[in-house]
Amino acid sequence: MATPADARAVKSLNTSGGRKKFVFKNLAQKVNEIDISGFFKSLEKVKPEPSEGSSFFRDCLVELRELNTAEDFISFYEEMLPFVQTLPLVIEQKEIIFTKLVSRLQMDARLSLDAILRLIAALSRDLLEDFIPFLPRIVNSLVALLENGAKKDADIIKQIFSSWCEILMNLQKYLVRDIEGILRDTLDLRYHPKDYINELMSESMSFLLRNARNEQLEKGINRILSEVADPAKQDGAVDLLYYAMRGTSGSLHSKAGRVLSFLLKDSTLSFCDNSPQGKSPF
Repeated sequence: MATPADARAVKSLNTSGGRKKFVFKNLAQKVNEIDISGFFKSLEKVKPEPSEGSSFFRDCLVELRELNTAEDFISFYEEMLPFVQTLPLVIEQKEIIFTKLVSRLQMDARLSLDAILRLIAALSRDLLEDFIPFLPRIVNSLVALLENGAKKDADIIKQIFSSWCEILMNLQKYLVRDIEGILRDTLDLRYHPKDYINELMSESMSFLLRNARNEQLEKGINRILSEVADPAKQDGAVDLLYYAMRGTSGSLHSKAGRVLSFLLKDSTLSFCDNSPQGKSPF
């Protein structure tokens, strides 16, 4: 019988033409195939309402139970089901539910990770603004998960960012009201030691910059510029502003002009000139 490891090995095959058609893809190749914009586009097609009398979390939990037979997830399902029978119950028990979810973000339960990450995103859709206080704890949990081995596993990295993009999509109405806050809360992920994590975070977070009103966009840009006083953060900051202006096929995004106008303001240029490191990379 094929094992999960066998399945991952098949998915890792480089199926391009040529003599080395069946050479395994390396981590960089697999990470490079993660499509952040594709995550956001796919979320435009999700169902607008949960089942009658249910919640998005419960619907997702029941669906995943049919798909995931890992012992760890079955145990989680049985433990969680009594807490999520209705949306009011989910809201009332949100702290318990969230704590149990993030406690499962462990590499020794890797067969359950995709399901847990999907459930975290579903919970954000039920709680909406009430989910925002959980964001710093999610970031800390994801950083720990990456450091414990997930940073070397492209499948898990993809699962992490699929969940993260869904959270941003679900909460964008609230997050764009305080761009500085979400930039602050995501600092450790945006400037992760691995460049490819930085880049994926930059591309996903650019979604919020593009959708923020002018006042919040300017505050966000100033926050990003203040971060580059640390030379180790310059590349991550440049990536975020680049993706905020980048459209499809390498062209400029339709909202790139707003970002450029703020970057080229006299006050912004003066801020860069007076930064502790001298001239900024912008």
